[in-house]
Amino acid sequence: MHLPSISIMTPSYFADLRRCELLCESIDLFVSGYDYHYIVVGDEDLELFQHLDDSKRKVVASSALLPKLLPVMKWRGRQYWWSPQVRIPIYGWHLQQLRKFALTRAQDSDRVIFTDSDCVFCSPIDLRDYAAQVTSPLFMTPGHVNDLRPDHVRWWRNAHKCLGYTEHELPGDDFIGPLVVWEKETVTSLMKRIEKVCGCAWWLALARQRQFSEYTIYGIAVVNEPELSIRHEFVTDNHCLTYWDGKHLDREGLSSFLMDLKPHHFAVTIQSHTGTPIDLIREIVLDRMKAA
Repeated sequence: MHLPSISIMTPSYFADLRRCELLCESIDLFVSGYDYHYIVVGDEDLELFQHLDDSKRKVVASSALLPKLLPVMKWRGRQYWWSPQVRIPIYGWHLQQLRKFALTRAQDSDRVIFTDSDCVFCSPIDLRDYAAQVTSPLFMTPGHVNDLRPDHVRWWRNAHKCLGYTEHELPGDDFIGPLVVWEKETVTSLMKRIEKVCGCAWWLALARQRQFSEYTIYGIAVVNEPELSIRHEFVTDNHCLTYWDGKHLDREGLSSFLMDLKPHHFAVTIQSHTGTPIDLIREIVLDRMKAA
């Protein structure tokens, strides 16, 4: 029986270069069973990341995947992009989501697993065992879309709208998390559906919508299409220990955080906006795990 192939995908940009370098080092140390590691960046950052390109890792420019968007003035410290087709400015978070869809369809593996630049693998994992079985694992948090999370509600509703599905009553299931696995065939299918429903290119429909979540769109498509659902298995275990909010971690705080590592965790994510020093993460997470 042929089992699906899988690749790793990381969207990144200049401010996360050192974190991305640490991610790559951890992948080379601990991860097996994948075809390629793709790092997708804006054209303006391509040269900065080019040294990471090797026989198992490919740095991909945004222009190889999406139509060119023009940078416009920064507002409140955030860079925006614009094109006559979109008509409204979009920013980097939008682009990273669009690049995930585009690169999933463009690459050759049956599936992809997404890792952010601030993720660090910390124990050996064969991705064939984790994500290349007959059914594709789809991370889900039941009932997580509710009135306490207005952004998630907006993304959930917009996902139904662009896919042309009738909304169910809240609370709804959430599909946002670390180390999310997508299937190429499913992405191709939902792109076609978005274009049919919206009457324009899939990326244009999403860019004009502005308030969207790529993981929510994928999950809503799988839930509503029986031929997609049968190819997926919903999972609730999170294999990445994550520090999302709070002040930067010092040596004691990071060591205390790692005490929550469980046997099923094979990666940790310490969000870049916490300001936790990269050298400390390397020392406490990666070097310690290498020596274990």
